[in-house]
Amino acid sequence: MNRLKVTVHFYGGLMAGISSKFATGVLLASIALMTAPVEAQRSHGLSPDLPDSRTLRVQRKVDELYERGEFDRAYFIYRNELVPIGDKYAQYMVGYMHLVGRGTDEDRVAASAWYRLAAERGTPEFVAVRNQLMHDLNADERRRSDDYYLGLRRQFSDLVVLLEVIKRKHRELQPSTGSRLARSSSPITVIDPKSANHPQSGAVYYGRIEREMERKLLMLAEIGDFPDLETDPARVNIRDVERLVNERIGSIPD
Repeated sequence: MNRLKVTVHFYGGLMAGISSKFATGVLLASIALMTAPVEAQRSHGLSPDLPDSRTLRVQRKVDELYERGEFDRAYFIYRNELVPIGDKYAQYMVGYMHLVGRGTDEDRVAASAWYRLAAERGTPEFVAVRNQLMHDLNADERRRSDDYYLGLRRQFSDLVVLLEVIKRKHRELQPSTGSRLARSSSPITVIDPKSANHPQSGAVYYGRIEREMERKLLMLAEIGDFPDLETDPARVNIRDVERLVNERIGSIPD
């Protein structure tokens, strides 16, 4: 069964055990999981490239587990393996499983916070379900949702995921000689495990990393609305980038 239909596959059985107060939210959640664009749901470091084979295997495995009703295992994988890499579908599924009490405690405050995280790219279906559930919360629940959501933003928001990728690329670019010029012009040969162990010159290897880092910096500038962000890997100050991101994720977007 297609993973976008997994939730609706269980919809009839779920509704029998859910009060009418939650019926609209569960229905919207089911529809959202069927109709939200795949590219908005699945992510792998917010890269335009295809996910690696391991990520694809994990995504297929967890969706099959959910379809078979192995909710505890599915929740664990969604939450601990896919959520941290910016997989919006996984973030949404964690919220949905909190909403209906599958594989975790039933908790609509937690569900609302996860929905808010999953909807941060503006996917219309996710936004609609988030708004519906937030509308149903009372004042105290909304305050608790705010606190929960801020905690999630500091760990798993797109800005944080991008920052971690940028920092990793920056570390990879640090030359053993201490000289950027020496690194880019070095005659050394690099064995890159991501390129089927094919040997590459240092210039080719590090040039690719620089281009990847520049793309991520440009994405961060756009997503975070940082018009003055330095996007040249050779000139960027990582501490400045961290400061901008930490300031932004410390508050709830308007």
